[in-house]
Amino acid sequence: MLRSQTEVPNVSRDFLRACHSGDVHKVEALVEKHGIIDWSAFRHVASGDTALHVATREGDTNIVRYLCERFDMPSFKVNVTNKDMKRPLHEAAQFAQEDVLKYLLNKGASVDALKRGDWTPLMLACTKSGLAARQCIGALLTANANAYLRNKDGWTPLLIACRTGDEKAIDILLKHLPTCIDDRSNNGRTFHGHERVINLLVASNANLLNARDSSGSSPLHEAVKHGNLDATKCIVSLGADVILLDNVDQTILHVAASTGNAEAVEYILEHNLINVNCEASFGITPLMLARRNNHSDVVKILIRYGAK
Repeated sequence: MLRSQTEVPNVSRDFLRACHSGDVHKVEALVEKHGIIDWSAFRHVASGDTALHVATREGDTNIVRYLCERFDMPSFKVNVTNKDMKRPLHEAAQFAQEDVLKYLLNKGASVDALKRGDWTPLMLACTKSGLAARQCIGALLTANANAYLRNKDGWTPLLIACRTGDEKAIDILLKHLPTCIDDRSNNGRTFHGHERVINLLVASNANLLNARDSSGSSPLHEAVKHGNLDATKCIVSLGADVILLDNVDQTILHVAASTGNAEAVEYILEHNLINVNCEASFGITPLMLARRNNHSDVVKILIRYGAK
């Protein structure tokens, strides 16, 4: 029986490699040869990952089952943590490994466990798009995952899914908990620049269209700021208030000029959404901001439309 890793220095490395590669026969041979009774003693030095973390990340159900069923170990081992307090269920959610995720839940994995940064498995599942990710989201919600929990930045699963842009995942969350549509991040943000997501959220709650964050920015301000012209046009077409000002009285034209978003500047002025010489706090105009930030292409557009 193995007494310590120092007695057989390579057994930890070999065991973790065998689990990573999915070689059940080699894993069994190592267990028999060295009398391994506690696989959680073997960890990657940098991350603290155990064999269960590794096998879960790879989606290897056979290795996961072997680790959970072959050893006479307390049930809490399914919730073993690495150096970031990440558990195997976090790995299954983050890498959209549905079968392993469901198995771990059945084995008693804590559905709302927090890793560093206060991320739950559900939050990590919402960082991915596609069918597998949506199935993991559904399985976690069925297991009573708390969709109202927030990470350290105030992001809920729904807000994270909005950032990812998978409207089907968002639909799953909204059908499960309709009231989570009212969630805001710590800075008051709601949704990001994905057109299908914008349409879905506004259809569910029209008030989101002109919702302000802590800086006074609306979704339209943010779309312009991040250079997403398609999202900008979508938000305008849905009836957003185009003349809203942020906390320093900036219009969307100020934001576009300041960030060098020439396409947005052209669009705003071509459609007469904002006066080219509008002033923000301290009399700052879009032309001043464009010149201050050396956006010569924006300066030319503004002057062509009559900026002074």
